[in-house]
Amino acid sequence: MRLLSALAVAFVFAVAVSLSGAPPKPAADALTLATLSSRPDMVSGGDALVEIRSASGTLSNVTVRVNDREATAAFHADAARPSLVGLVDGLKIGRNTIVAKAGSHTARLDVTNYPITGPLVSGDHLTPFLCKTVESGLGEPLDADCSARTQIEYFYKSTEPPTAGGRGRGAASSFKALNPAATRPGDIGQTTTSDGRTVPYIVRVESGTINRSIYRIAILDDPWQTATSPWTPGPGWNHAFMMTFGGGCGTNYNQGTNQAINAIFDAALSRGFAHAISTQNVMQQHCNDALSGEALMMIKEHFIKHYGLPKWTVGFGGSGGSIQQLLIAQNFPGLLDGLLPSLTFADSISVRPSVTDCRLLLNYYKTDPATWTQEKQTAVEGYTRGTCTSWDRSFINVIVADFAQGCGIPKDQVYDAATNPKGARCTMWDTNFATFGRDPNTGFARRSLDNVGVQYGLRALERGAITPAEFLDLNRKIGGYDNDGHLRAERTVADPEAVRLAYVAGRLDAASGGLGSLPILHYRSYNDPLGDIHTFDRDFTIRERMRKANGRADNEIVWIFPNGGSANVATTVTGLAIDTMSQWLDALVKDASAAPAIEKVVRAKPKGAVDGCFTADGTRIDEPLSATAAGRCLSLYPPHSTPRLVAGAPLADDVLKCELKPIDARDYKTTFTADQIRELRQIFPGGVCDYSKPGVNQKPLGGTYQRLPLTAAPVSRTTAASRQ
Repeated sequence: MRLLSALAVAFVFAVAVSLSGAPPKPAADALTLATLSSRPDMVSGGDALVEIRSASGTLSNVTVRVNDREATAAFHADAARPSLVGLVDGLKIGRNTIVAKAGSHTARLDVTNYPITGPLVSGDHLTPFLCKTVESGLGEPLDADCSARTQIEYFYKSTEPPTAGGRGRGAASSFKALNPAATRPGDIGQTTTSDGRTVPYIVRVESGTINRSIYRIAILDDPWQTATSPWTPGPGWNHAFMMTFGGGCGTNYNQGTNQAINAIFDAALSRGFAHAISTQNVMQQHCNDALSGEALMMIKEHFIKHYGLPKWTVGFGGSGGSIQQLLIAQNFPGLLDGLLPSLTFADSISVRPSVTDCRLLLNYYKTDPATWTQEKQTAVEGYTRGTCTSWDRSFINVIVADFAQGCGIPKDQVYDAATNPKGARCTMWDTNFATFGRDPNTGFARRSLDNVGVQYGLRALERGAITPAEFLDLNRKIGGYDNDGHLRAERTVADPEAVRLAYVAGRLDAASGGLGSLPILHYRSYNDPLGDIHTFDRDFTIRERMRKANGRADNEIVWIFPNGGSANVATTVTGLAIDTMSQWLDALVKDASAAPAIEKVVRAKPKGAVDGCFTADGTRIDEPLSATAAGRCLSLYPPHSTPRLVAGAPLADDVLKCELKPIDARDYKTTFTADQIRELRQIFPGGVCDYSKPGVNQKPLGGTYQRLPLTAAPVSRTTAASRQ
């Protein structure tokens, strides 16, 4: 059952070519071996889908051995081109050698196999770790890595209206469980996929565990069709694959939970997409995009081995889900071919300073509430009213410390400075210790958080929104955090190694790696006036990073629509985003030219892939968008700012720790008295941020598919392009 049939293999590889490219062309009469399911050095689960090719087309006498074991029978002819494809199993942990021979020609491929429980690249597993297989309907865990047996369940979309208390939410509430052994229900609906096939709207959901995550793969299927087996997709699949990434940013030392019904995303499945989710692709679990990339790599490998090679793979998800898409595209090129991030943030690392600034500012305002009116607060924060309070309520604790609320594990396992100093620390730094390492003096994870030299309210001062005296008092008293998240009078000082690693390991979105040449469609509701943390300015920060890194940003587009408006605006825009990206990727996959990737992406844009906005009644307005552009869209939806941008940081907002420069009165648009200049020098004895220079330890990305932890002198792990 685990092997694809010869016909299925031939069909899949005849119609589905990954956007990552075909295997390298062999020399005349030569044989080549390539893994199709993953990179050869990053195989998992004991098997790999392998292709044998020959320039001459002579493959009739090929023999294959794996670790000196006969494996020829695993390979079958691919009708689309001169190749053989086979699922090679029985791989041992570590290095394995596959050898193919045909006459005088020999091809050899070394593959490195890892356990299905991981890790491959993300570093040591997080401990302690609590299993959640029971809560997710998968039974008791099979081992300490929270493994569970694979399950197959069926659901169908009913033609009857959803009943109150039905399973699922939204469109998924109209789905019912289906028993393939029972009589076929009479209320099964139909759907017409993006490639024009009308099929019964029946969904098969595969559930299991990979890399300690609980995954679900949903795909259209009909269990009453005789050609269907548990490992061969039905005719409803359009050969596109969507991975949805969950939001948030949490510090849980557990597996996370989901249910099979959660994989039913009507907007994807009704179009014929295969759709997947996993608990480690939800940022609310560990806020670890490196782990998320590894989870996607292994889940996609599993999908290819058991369902076939998708024509393309698209990412979907908002907020923390957008962070995962952007950083996986940067750090794991080839896993995603297009991105649909909504409510976008560039990454969690560079967002953290303006988030933690909020608590410092809110605490400072309490010292003189009569002076610090709401108008002055918003001038200093850059956000709209209530946004800093929202940040303080939702995410600041898990950046600095959240020991009182726990880490999703029993309280007696959680850090307490007095009673349990060796316990699990509930901070983003500690759940990402594989990236940042640990301070040898404290044993705590290193932090890149820093506000030394930051001139809070600088732009507000220049606009006359606050006075010089208020500016001085604010910066004298703003303070910082200690290692346990307590407010203190001294400013927060970053560990310089943590700063370096944030850049080199790709935990900050530098628009490099594979990110600069992928189709990206950002779309969001306009939440700024609501005091919501998902502010419109973030899209322009990302665009500025794209321009800074690549000299252009025409591979991405931005859409914005109202929060509210007519009932169907959000649904309509989401569907339009999926369809626009599908057209974009379909056109791109047909481009077999040797043009640079970015050129192919830009010329593959469909007509509707342009910046714009939507009004409350759904009217679309197409016009270029930027942080300062004039036009109808930005008149309807003006972007705001952040505390660090108000403090003088550039729009790219990619400086974690700034270089310092001496106080110079000529640098200010405001006139200070001599006494005030002396006071400034006392407040900033080492100087103030010089944003005309790169930040301290602001280094280029160290490579893609890097293995954590990195060495003191990281070397790029990038080899050949990913085969996914």
